[in-house]
Formats: sequence, C-alpha cells, structure tokens
Amino acid sequence: MGIEISLNYIEEKLESYLQSVYKHLHQYPELSTEEYGTQKFIESELQKLNIPYKKMADTGLCAEIRGDQPGNTILLRSDIDALPIREQTDLEYKSKKEGAMHACGHDAHITVGLGVGALLQESKAKLKGTVKIMFQPSEEVHPGGAIRMIEEGILENPKVDAAICMHTNPYLLPGQFEVKEGYMLASSDRIYISLIGKGGHAAAPHQSVDAIAMAGQFISNIQNIVARQVSPVDNAVVTIGKIQGGYTSNAIADRVDLSGTVRTIKKETQDAIEAKIEELLQSVTNFWGGSYTYKYERGYPATWNDKRMTQMAKNAGEICIGKNSMVELENPYMSGDDFVFLSSSVPSVFIYWGTGTEGKESFPWHHPKFHVNLMSLKYGVALAAQIILTFLNEEQT
Repeated sequence: MGIEISLNYIEEKLESYLQSVYKHLHQYPELSTEEYGTQKFIESELQKLNIPYKKMADTGLCAEIRGDQPGNTILLRSDIDALPIREQTDLEYKSKKEGAMHACGHDAHITVGLGVGALLQESKAKLKGTVKIMFQPSEEVHPGGAIRMIEEGILENPKVDAAICMHTNPYLLPGQFEVKEGYMLASSDRIYISLIGKGGHAAAPHQSVDAIAMAGQFISNIQNIVARQVSPVDNAVVTIGKIQGGYTSNAIADRVDLSGTVRTIKKETQDAIEAKIEELLQSVTNFWGGSYTYKYERGYPATWNDKRMTQMAKNAGEICIGKNSMVELENPYMSGDDFVFLSSSVPSVFIYWGTGTEGKESFPWHHPKFHVNLMSLKYGVALAAQIILTFLNEEQT
C-alpha cells in the first residue's frame, strides 16, 4: 500500500469490522474517568491486531505502530468517554446503560483509531517512522485526560512531531470534512453564580429581597455584554444553562443559583467578559439590595490549527476521497476540546468529519437522539490514514 489510501480497499477489508466495533462501543458507553470496560475492549482489539500498547491515565491507552523504516512520529487522538444522557434513538444497538450515551461520537473516534491501527499495522514494513494512537479518557470533564497523558509522557519516547484529531459532525455527510487554518475551536469556560436575597411572603415583596427577580434582570442583561460590548466581528457566546431557586408559589426566594458557559476566541475578549459579568452582578444586586457569589472557571483554551498540517489535511482529502471533500471553514466553531493541549505542544490539525445522514434529521452533539451514520466510518479511517502516511513520507525539514 503506497502513499495513497484506497477507499475501496478499506470497504473491502475493514467495513464489517468498523461497524461491528462501533455497534459494540455504542451499546456500552462509560462516563469520564469510568472507562474501564472501554479500555479493556480496546486492549483486546489491539492484541488481536498485534499492536503494542501501554495503559495511561488510569483508563486510557497509547498504541504504537512502529514502521520498519526510520522516520518521524505522528499521533492520532481518539477520545473515549460518553455523556450522562439517556439515549432516545430507535437504533437496534442503542445504549444498554441507563443514563449513559455516546452522544458526541467518541465511540466513532475509537472505531477510527482502531481502523487506522489495523490498516497501518498490516503494512508497517513500508511505514516510515512511528504512529501513536491515543485513546484518551475524560475529554468531557475539565481538565480532561489529555493533560494527564501528556504528563505521563505520551509525546515522548519517541518524540511526537505532529498530531491530528478528527471529530464527528452530524451536519456534514459522509465523505465531507471541515477544517481551517488558525483558530478552529473556542475556549470553553464555566461560570457559577449565586444571587442572594431575603426570603419572605409573596404578598409582601417590599419586606424581602427577591432573588428570582434579581436573577431575571441579570439573565436578561447578560446577553448585552456580547451584543453591545463585544465587537460584532469578534466571536463570543455567553449561555446560562442552569437555574435553580425558590420553594413554593407564595414565597419570595432568598437564593438563586446559576451556572453557564462562556466561549471566546481572543484572550482579551475572555478577560473582558469575565470582568463585565462581575460588574453586572454588582449593579443588579446593588439595585435590589442583595448580594452574590461568582466563580469564573477557565476551561480549555482555544484550539489552533497549524498552517502546514491544515494544508496537508486538505491535500490528503483530495487524494483519498475527492476534490470537494474538504470544506474550508470561514469561522471557528464555538465548542471546545482538550485536544488544545496537544495542539499547543506540537503542530496539529483538528478536523470535523461528516457523520450525518442525507434526508434524515440531524441532531446536535450532546442530544439524546444524536446518531452516527455507519457509512461515515470508512471515510474517517481513510482521511486519518492518508494524513499520517503523507506526513511520514514527506521529507522532513
């Protein structure tokens, strides 16, 4: 198998394997830090493929395909954790674990990792250098598993020269991919707020400090931070995702707890929004005579795609799939990922990979009806393997 990956070859040799692996993983999701069964399954598959590996970060693994010819090292990241969501699909292979679901496609990421491993291991006599396949736990829970695996040495011995990551995208069809040079994903921060008032009878609101009224005013005005105090050509999102407070219909609430997320690209915008939220909290609570607590928790930084690796991904897509397979993104996605800790360490590229179904409603990531088109698996393997071979066979400077 030369430098060009054959999609027909993957269909013939790996299609049934990929679908079998995916269906198993989808039925047995495991939450962040709890991926012991998933680890055991991956370990078993690597043993069948005669691919060396080592366990890392408790529930993760690093597989290594060592080419018979010397060369550089490239890493493929596949995250492995699921989400605490009750699946609502009608798939025959739907989750068998109540309250857990692969609603972000990490089961497909594992499948691609194993598929790439199977494809390259059988041709390692022609392979220049080393391929590391990083089966990473805990992407969904900050600070994520990537940092732990880096701390445990995944980028060393041999030293990793580049990294790639492919992520499901239900809004693209199989054979379609999205990528852009520069910022690809946003930073993902969390905010935790308590608005504290004074409880009392609903018939005498003047004798109380209504925490729900404070919360209403705060939530209504927080969007003005982005709408009126961030440049319209900048990228920023502020979302309050959870609100909890009150006791009964005829009582004034003395406390409301809020939590949400802030997504930004530029650090100066991130800093400004953090400060503006506190200014708004001070204004609202001063007006009502209440008080507040506020915690701004920095999450994953914004993810940057290396220029050379991005162009290599585009070229690889044209080679193995077709000229129109790679879509150039105009703006970054406002989601975040701990792949950033790899991309800030070595030249990297994060790619969105089409897993939707034509004519069928697409449900977003983290939705209980999220699903992956099984026909997309071969395309993920093809592109990842093509980028890897292109990188390793290029003359390195």
